[in-house]
Amino acid sequence: MARVMGRSVVWQGGTMTPQEREDTALERLRAIAAEIAPGRIEHYGPGPDQLIEWYVSGSPVAQPIVLVHGGFFRPSIDRANARPLARALAAELSRPVVLMEYRRVPGSPMETVEDIHAVSDLLEGLEEQPAAWVGHSAGGTLVLQRALDPVRPAVPTLALAPVADLRSGLIDDLGNGAIRDWLGTRTARKPSRYAHLDPVVLLAALPERRESIVCVHGVDDLTVPLAQSVGSGLPVAELQGAHHFDVIDPQSPFFPDVLRLIRERLGTTAG
Repeated sequence: MARVMGRSVVWQGGTMTPQEREDTALERLRAIAAEIAPGRIEHYGPGPDQLIEWYVSGSPVAQPIVLVHGGFFRPSIDRANARPLARALAAELSRPVVLMEYRRVPGSPMETVEDIHAVSDLLEGLEEQPAAWVGHSAGGTLVLQRALDPVRPAVPTLALAPVADLRSGLIDDLGNGAIRDWLGTRTARKPSRYAHLDPVVLLAALPERRESIVCVHGVDDLTVPLAQSVGSGLPVAELQGAHHFDVIDPQSPFFPDVLRLIRERLGTTAG
């Protein structure tokens, strides 16, 4: 199930290749992020990466949104690039935004998953309403895992350019071996060894959870191809002309589409 959204975009600075568009957008996001102070930090575990940043604009008791950053699970890529999105979502939706950091240890994916569980359980104990979950790229994988967790209740979920199919991601060598590095070489060799982490496998066991999830993917995404969402069996909103970072860039012409989808699908409203 896919919905295609078109938007006419005029790119400044002459003609750029699709890869140059993504690279330029990432560098601009990094520059913007460098000027943003961290939100209020709260630790949910003893490790240096087991923390969340709170961004609050509007009612502090409204339904929170958990934002999970991407970076192909690499230890070198943290939450910093997601701060512009965290700040923008808090302001635009008048909801507390919880920007989550998590452990990214090569060959130890369960540490990452345990951190997702820890934050979910923490917020469930603090908030009357279940948190909504938004994740980008590898963070999209993680929010899908949370959405399809049979032990925990369904939650409103928006996966932005997610790696929704780990097996095909390994075959296509997305991130130049990043998925293999995260899973560990031995685990990555056999799909049965990572089936409990693969969103498409989890969905097959809990098809009713599909109703609470939507994937948002740029048609021109080079980093995580559109096929990752389209082939997942999940509802997909395709953004015609958008690349990998358009879905998290508050200055992107596609950002209004992302906001609208959050409001529509996750039950949030403007303040």
